[in-house]
Amino acid sequence: MTDESKLAQLIIEGDAARRLIPVILDLEYKDRKRELGGFLAELHNSGEITLLSNDNLAAIRRLEHNEFWMIFGALSDAIEHVVDDYPAVQQFAECLVEKAGNDGASNTPFVSFVRWCEKHPSQAIRIMKGAKDGQENCQRSCVFALQGLNDFGRLVDFLADSRAEIRSIGFRALGRLKNLTSQDDQTGIDACLSEILSSSSGDARNAAIEAVFRIWDKETDKKKYRQDEVLMSLLAKPSDEDLVRLCAMLFYHKNASTGKTISAVLSRSQSISSGFETASHWIESALTWKDVRWSFKEVVAFMEAMVPHFEQPVKSKQFHSFCEWVWEEPANASYLFARWLYSGDFSLCSFLAEMVSGGDKGAALSLLPQDLPSEAVDQVFLARKCIGFLWLHEVTAASILLSLIEHGHPDAVPEIEELLWKPLLLSYSSELRPYLGQQASSASPTVAKASQELMAKHAAYIEGLEQAQDLSELEPSNEARRAAAIKDHQRNTDIQKQARKMSVFGDMFHTATMLYGRKSFSLVTGGDGKKFPNITPLSEHSYSFEFPRLSVVDPVGFNGLLVVCRIEQRKTQ
Repeated sequence: MTDESKLAQLIIEGDAARRLIPVILDLEYKDRKRELGGFLAELHNSGEITLLSNDNLAAIRRLEHNEFWMIFGALSDAIEHVVDDYPAVQQFAECLVEKAGNDGASNTPFVSFVRWCEKHPSQAIRIMKGAKDGQENCQRSCVFALQGLNDFGRLVDFLADSRAEIRSIGFRALGRLKNLTSQDDQTGIDACLSEILSSSSGDARNAAIEAVFRIWDKETDKKKYRQDEVLMSLLAKPSDEDLVRLCAMLFYHKNASTGKTISAVLSRSQSISSGFETASHWIESALTWKDVRWSFKEVVAFMEAMVPHFEQPVKSKQFHSFCEWVWEEPANASYLFARWLYSGDFSLCSFLAEMVSGGDKGAALSLLPQDLPSEAVDQVFLARKCIGFLWLHEVTAASILLSLIEHGHPDAVPEIEELLWKPLLLSYSSELRPYLGQQASSASPTVAKASQELMAKHAAYIEGLEQAQDLSELEPSNEARRAAAIKDHQRNTDIQKQARKMSVFGDMFHTATMLYGRKSFSLVTGGDGKKFPNITPLSEHSYSFEFPRLSVVDPVGFNGLLVVCRIEQRKTQ
C-alpha cells in the first residue's frame, strides 16, 4: 500500500468515525508541507468522505484558536476543488470565515469560493437568480458569484434593478471584476454617480462610493473620469459618516484620487462633529509624504482640527507617518511648531512635546522667519508656550528660543533671553551648556552674542553656588542628604524582604538574586526530565537623568511658571 493510499484510508476511517477534523489536525501537526486541500476535495468528490457535513462544521467551531489555524489553510484550499451544490460550499466557507474572526487572512475561504464559482458557472448563475428572488443566503454570496463569472453584462442588470438591496450587491461586485474595458469602467462610474445623487438607499450609496474608488484605483490615467462631479455631489451636504468614509477611501485606494480630491477631502473633513480619531487614523494610514498630491500644510490644518477633540492624549506612535514627514524636512518642523505653539492649544502643544519625545534626544529645531508671528507680544507668547511644553527637552526648547532671538522682533528679544536663562539654563547644564557653547561660534552674530552672554552668566552663577556651599542656612549638606537617602533605601529594602517572608505566596515562586557577572547561568529541565544548562550573556545598560535645579531651589515658583506658561492664552482683540 502506497503512502497516498495509507493517507486516504486514514482520512476515510476518520470521517466514518466522525473524527475527520481531528485526523486532519493530527496530519497537519506531523507534516505541514503536505498539501491536503486538493486531496480532501478529491475524496469528497468521490464520495469517500463528506467534508462539508454538519458534523465537520460543528467540529470546526469547537476547535481551539491554535488548532483552527493549523488546518485553516488546508480547508480553505479544498473549497476551490470540491464538486457540490452551492449551499453546502457556501455554508462551509462562511463557517471558516466566522471562526477566523478579524484576522487579516480571514477572507481566504471567500477567495477560494470565488474561484469555485468561476469553475462552476451554472452554480454561480443559480446564486444570482436566488439573490434576485430574495433568498438571503444567495444575497450573501452573490458578490462572489458575480466575481467568479466576471460578466459585466450580468452585473449591469443588478445595477439597474429597482431594489436597493440588489443594486448594493451589484456595486460591491463592480470594483472587483477583472479585465473590464474603459467603456465598462465609464458605464460603472455613471451608475455610481447616479446612485450617489439619488440617495434613495444608504447601503447602496455607500457601496457605490466604494465601487467608484475601486475603479479609479485601477485606472492608469491621471485624469479620473467624472471624479470632480462625484466629489462635488459627496461634499455638497456630507454627513460625518460620508467624510470619514472618504478619508478611508484615500487609504484603501491610494491611486484613486487626484491632488484636487485629496485637498478637498482634507479641507471638508475639518468640519466633522464626530469620528475625529477614526478620520485621523485613515488619513495617517493614507499619508504618502513623498507623493506630490499631498500637501503638508493641508495635512497640518486637518490634524489641528482633529487632535483637540480626541478623548485621550495623542501618542506619537499613533501618527508615525505624520511625525516622520515633520522631521524629514526642517521647513516642515518649523512650520508645524511655530503654528501650533502660537495657537496655544493645550492638545496640540502636548502633541508637539510627545513628538519630540519620540524623536532623537537633543534634536535642535530652528524656526524660520516666515513662520514667526510678526508682533513682539505674539513671539513672547510662542516662547512661553515652548517653555511650558518643551522644558523637558532643553536643547530643542533652547534652539527654538535662539531662532526667535535671531529672527524675532527686537522688542521681544529681552523677554525671550530671560526665558532662556530662567528656567532653562538655571535648571539644566549638562547638555544645554555644551549646545550653547557650539552656538557661541554661530555664523549669526545675534545668536553668538546671546549664547556667550548666557554662558558667562551661568559660569558666574555656578561659582557663586560653590562659594555659598558652606553656609549654615544650606544645611544639611549634599553628602548628608545622600547618606540619609541611602539609609532610607536600605531600610525599605529590608522591610520588603520581611514582607515577602511573611507572604502566603512567597513559597510559590523562585527568587534568584544575581550580584554581578558577565553571564547568567541556570538549569532547565527538559521534557524528558533531563537537566541542561542555559547560559545567557549579559550586557551593561546605563542611563542618566538631569533633575532640574530650579525644582530643588525654588520648586513652588518653578512649577508655577510652567503651569502658567501651559495654560495662559492670548488676549482676544
